[in-house]
Amino acid sequence: MKHHFLILFIVYYFVPSLLISCEATDKLYTITTVNNTNLKREKETIEIQLKDVPEFSKEEYNNLSIFDTKNNLVVSQLVDIDQDSIQDYIIFQTDFNPNETKKFTLVYQKETQLNNKVDVHTFCRIVPERIDDFAWENDKVAFRTYGPKCQQLFEEGKPGGLISSGIDCWTKRVDYPIINKWYKDYLNGKSYHKDHGEGYDAYHVGTTRGCGGVALIHNNTYLLTKNFTNWKILANGPIRSIFELEYATIKVGNSEVSEKKRISLDLGTHLYHCQISYTSKRQLSKAGIGLALHQGKGKTTMNKAEGWVSYWEPMEDSYIGTAILINPKSITDIAINDTLSKDESFNNLWVNTKIQKNHFSYWAGFGWKKSGDFNTSRDWENYLKKEASKKNTPIAITLTKK
Repeated sequence: MKHHFLILFIVYYFVPSLLISCEATDKLYTITTVNNTNLKREKETIEIQLKDVPEFSKEEYNNLSIFDTKNNLVVSQLVDIDQDSIQDYIIFQTDFNPNETKKFTLVYQKETQLNNKVDVHTFCRIVPERIDDFAWENDKVAFRTYGPKCQQLFEEGKPGGLISSGIDCWTKRVDYPIINKWYKDYLNGKSYHKDHGEGYDAYHVGTTRGCGGVALIHNNTYLLTKNFTNWKILANGPIRSIFELEYATIKVGNSEVSEKKRISLDLGTHLYHCQISYTSKRQLSKAGIGLALHQGKGKTTMNKAEGWVSYWEPMEDSYIGTAILINPKSITDIAINDTLSKDESFNNLWVNTKIQKNHFSYWAGFGWKKSGDFNTSRDWENYLKKEASKKNTPIAITLTKK
């Protein structure tokens, strides 16, 4: 199994006594951002492709900073998405009132304030101390999925094994990272299946799709992959974590097909973004994105025109809402089984989508009532409607050389 762990990020934050004036260099860009909706938008991620700021050399990318109009240094993150040791884009977050325009300055500085100790940030990692889970989180949600050792244990008939490419939900109700803490507690005999005040893992995945697992569709049959075989981290906070998971080939008709997921999670959202790519000699046409139905006691709500499906269900002494959000033009149909099967791998709500050039993408995630963010299914559905509207009308960004 190949392990890759290549990370480079810089955190900038406002320190009144250490401000570096934007006037110290003649290399400046004004970033104009416009919210063209009537929505209030919080923690909106602004992404600037560095190829669009040619005044800066590639060697200068690591020393770029962003200031607001009050000359405050803004938290930002550089991302080298293709891992060639050259930064590809810089991101930062800001809030918007309805129809608000905000301006920022992108500047090169010979010296920058570096600080990686940010309390609230995104995070992902492989977890060898719990077989070989891969887990990721932000300030709102956490997820995990299962690796090859977990599959091997199952095939050998040993405890703890599972064959599944489904996505598990870890329901947290604190904004700071919990992955390392919960797994450390697990090693010390403290179960993360019990709520000790920060949340817990009460969600059941098993062989279902969980929260956003996928399957290829061939001859009206859903073809499931097994556990991931390889992993690679591309970025790891504070604003965005990005990683890739690879899966062993499966047979689709007479063709061998392999799958790769690129998953990213931004700070402040309940939804991760997943880009699926297939390697195949044939053009694939259709796939399904699933939500586990469990005992079928939940409420299904969908808006195909807006591109989202929700499943709000009881979970122990609370409720959880899971969802899929996708470009509505990509949806072919939405399928739900009227009768639950003894084989839980069949018990999913499916959003079926077109595959274009062996690629497709979507968002998936959850909201937990006990987190305090959603009290009712209506609250959760309103959140999805707002997210769909935001993705349909992204923040307009203009760069101007000063």
